[in-house]
This record gives sequence, C-alpha cells and structure tokens, in this order.
Amino acid sequence: MARSVRRVAVGVGLTIAFLGSGGIAAPPARSALPKRPDIVLVVTDDQHRGTLGWMPAVNNYFVRHGIRFSRAMVPTSVCCPSRASLLTGEYAHTTKVWSNKAGWSEFVDAGMESKTVAVWLRRSGYRTGLVGKYLNAYGGTRPPPGWRVWHAFRGGNASYYDYKLLHTDGSITRYGSDAASYSTDVLRRYALRFIANTPKEKPFFLYLAPYAPHEPSTAAPRHLHLAAPVGSFDPPSVRESDLSDKPLWIQRLPAVSSATIQDIRVRQYRSLRSVDEAVAAILEAQRARRRLRNTLLIVVSDNGLMWGEHRVLGKFVPYSGATRVPLAIAWPARLPEGKMSARLALNIDIPVTIAAAAGAPHADVAGRNLLERWRRYGFVLEASSAHLPGSNGTNVERPAYCGWRTARYLFVHYGNGREELYDYARDPWELQDRRRTAPDLQRNLRRRARAACFPEPPGFNWG
Repeated sequence: MARSVRRVAVGVGLTIAFLGSGGIAAPPARSALPKRPDIVLVVTDDQHRGTLGWMPAVNNYFVRHGIRFSRAMVPTSVCCPSRASLLTGEYAHTTKVWSNKAGWSEFVDAGMESKTVAVWLRRSGYRTGLVGKYLNAYGGTRPPPGWRVWHAFRGGNASYYDYKLLHTDGSITRYGSDAASYSTDVLRRYALRFIANTPKEKPFFLYLAPYAPHEPSTAAPRHLHLAAPVGSFDPPSVRESDLSDKPLWIQRLPAVSSATIQDIRVRQYRSLRSVDEAVAAILEAQRARRRLRNTLLIVVSDNGLMWGEHRVLGKFVPYSGATRVPLAIAWPARLPEGKMSARLALNIDIPVTIAAAAGAPHADVAGRNLLERWRRYGFVLEASSAHLPGSNGTNVERPAYCGWRTARYLFVHYGNGREELYDYARDPWELQDRRRTAPDLQRNLRRRARAACFPEPPGFNWG
C-alpha cells in the first residue's frame, strides 16, 4: 500500500498535549508563533536511563522548562540500529540495520539515507547540520542527502581522541591525543559555529551526537578528578545468585563486582559533564540570538546500558536496563513546563515529533508524534544475534530474538526456541521468569510479537 504524506500544521491555534499516566494538558495556545522553531536534537551514546540528573545544566533546564519521559524505550538496544530509527522513524525490520559492524552500509543498501528527518526538514526550508556520530562504520566521502552542514566521525565507531571528522566539503581532519582534540569539546565548537552561521530568519535543525558516555567513558582533562556521583548502583538484579530461570547464555556470564560497577558509573559521570557544558553553551547561544523560547530541544540516548543486572555489562539485550533510555523535550513557546510523562515513548517517535514541530511533510512511518494525544499499548522488540562480553573477558553469544513489550510485561522469543516473560507490576527487577505460570498471557504476547516482528532479524526463526 502506498504511503500517504503527513502534513502537520503549525501556527495559530495549534494545541499540543502530552499524555502521561493521567494526561498532561498544554498551556493555552498563544495567538501566534513568531517563526517555526529552531530544533536541537542531542543524542548521547550508551547513557544509563537514571543519569540525566548527572548533567546539571540539562537537568535543571528540563525541570524548569521541559517534559521528561519515565518510560522512554528503544525496540533494538544496539547503537546503529537505534540511530537508524532515530533518523527515519522506522523499526529495524524496515531500516534493515541490525548490527554495528556493517550499520552504515546496511542503511545505504536499504535506501534509507534519502528517507531521514534531515531530508524532510531541508525540503521544508530548514538549515540542517549533523555534528558528531552518524552511524557506526560510516565511510562516506560526502554528506548524505538532507544535510547542509556535516562534521561526522568517519570510520569505525567514534572516539574521544585520535579520530577523523569528515566535513561538508568532503575534507577530513585528523585529531590527535592532545587536550584540544577532546572530541566532545571539538563537536561543541562546530555546533556553535553552525548556530552562529545560520541567519536569524532561517530555522535550523542541529543533530549533535557526542561519543560520551560510551566506553571507555573518557572525561575531558578538566573533569578527570570530579568527585564520584552520590550513591551506588546495587539493585536485586545485580545481586541475584539464582539464575536458573534465565537463558543459558546469561548463566554463563560471571558475576559483576560492585567495584566494576562503581568504576563504570564514575567514568560515565565524568564524561557526561562535557556534554552538559556543550548543551549549556547551545542554550546560551540561542538566548543571545533571542531564539531560546522558540527552540525545540530534545535530549535522548541511542540505547540504555546494563550495569551488571543479570550479569550483563552493556546493551544488546531486551531487558529493561538496556531498552529504557533518558528522554526529555523542551519547547518553552509551546509545551508545559516541568512535567513527567509516563507514556511509552520510543526513539522512532522523535523524527516524527520533530517534523510535526517544523510543519514538514513526510511519508507515513512507524513513529508517532509525541506532541499529540494518544497512547501506545505495546511495541515490538527485535535484534539479530550478538556477542556479550563478560566482566572477566569471557564472551557469550545471545541468539537473535523477537518480543513484545508493554508498560507491564516483557515477552521474548529467542531464535533457539527459548522464551522469557516478566511482569513488572510484580517483579520490577526481572528476577522471576513467569513463562511457566502464565501460559495464556505468554501465548497472547507471542502472537503480538509474531505479527509485529516481520521481517524477522537475521538468524531468527519461530521454531
């Protein structure tokens, strides 16, 4: 079926509301919006969902002016598939991006580079710019369609030092290991230059994607000795000793020590501080341009991160620690201030939300506009097979999977036939697999997953 084109009106009389657990009403609509908003999307890398408070400038701004989402999630907890979804509003089974190793080439081969939010906005008159991480294994020689300004990590993943940036004109700059080459600071300078070079009458879309706080979570020199974050991370899912209800590949992982977890937390805490400073500088630049009130700011992570829950360090799994992400949105000219929304919000919703705010037409995609009133009752989980590193250097293979996630339940079917079912109302830490005690529920969730997870990930079958 041909996809229709969406058009979202902006201007006089637009009413925006967020639906949380009880609904969040928008403030009264103003008689007119001076211009279409400037839009800033900040995408961090592997940020734990509970760490937005570690970014004081960002957190304070959203407490005062924004909406934070307590149930923001990603359907595929892997960097490149998630970033492909952030750019297109589509699930991995549509973008065909399943891995990090070949992520960019998979995106190109699926014809997705011409179907991104940048293309939508540039066609609508926006000045667009990407600064930082595009897709894993990016090897392009020119900016992809839709991007007017381009300063992207090239080759492999990304880095804090010793990396290359590909620029708008196709030139490449190689950065070293000196303090001035620290990548988050370099990206901040390019982001501020992009804003400064944008005419005031021209709306812009800035996609800022630093490497932080991805491992090895290297902090800027000025932040290397920041005091450790308050508290510790020691939920029951880290301490669980009986893993007999978990898949065999989980049981083979070694336990993660509290010292290892604390080391990860401290390094992530310190590396995020430079990201916070970059966002603060962008806010100040917009304030100086008298555009801050009409700036849509979104901060999100590409995926969550496991800090030892079920012995997992990293992502690549369907568990809550990997699929839940920090997400906050602010638009002082239009949105209510200092609110918390409990709706199920996904990364695929972000490009649609941006297009709606910009009034940019686009083809129908899987994502939904977070600025409208609706409720999501569940969504598909999907991933190809992956190797999980253990804390002692061991490596286990996690089979490909399809699943279904709701606010209350997690169901997963792995390619080897194993299934898991968790009830967050009774078991928020995923300590007890309930597949044997709730067969009717299991069948219902399997049916939903089977309908939604298509085409299936490579290496997966329903057995």
